[in-house]
Amino acid sequence: MRRAGTVVCEPVHRFEVEVPDDALSAVLALLSRIQAVPLETQVGRAAYLLSGLVPAARVHELRQQLPGVSRGEGVLVDAFDHHEPVRGPAPERARTDHNPLDRKGYLLHTVRRQ
Repeated sequence: MRRAGTVVCEPVHRFEVEVPDDALSAVLALLSRIQAVPLETQVGRAAYLLSGLVPAARVHELRQQLPGVSRGEGVLVDAFDHHEPVRGPAPERARTDHNPLDRKGYLLHTVRRQ
């Protein structure tokens, strides 16, 4: 897989957040902490509507923290948008079976199962 140039991708959601005008700076700081990228800001009478992209793995964190930074007045709408390459190191987890990169051990295990 390494020699083939495999790229690890992650799902990315498009979001819209409506927040009171006095909570804008706190919400922008939150978006920065969770690696969200605001793409557009619309100004309303007493609120801002921010739209952008956020890694799907961070959407839950955004949902949990938005009420605190917006005094309970923030509204979030999100939906899957696309996949893109992971920023930073790719996530890893321990193998639950034999490693196919260890050809001898993998073949021995595979032959025994049949």
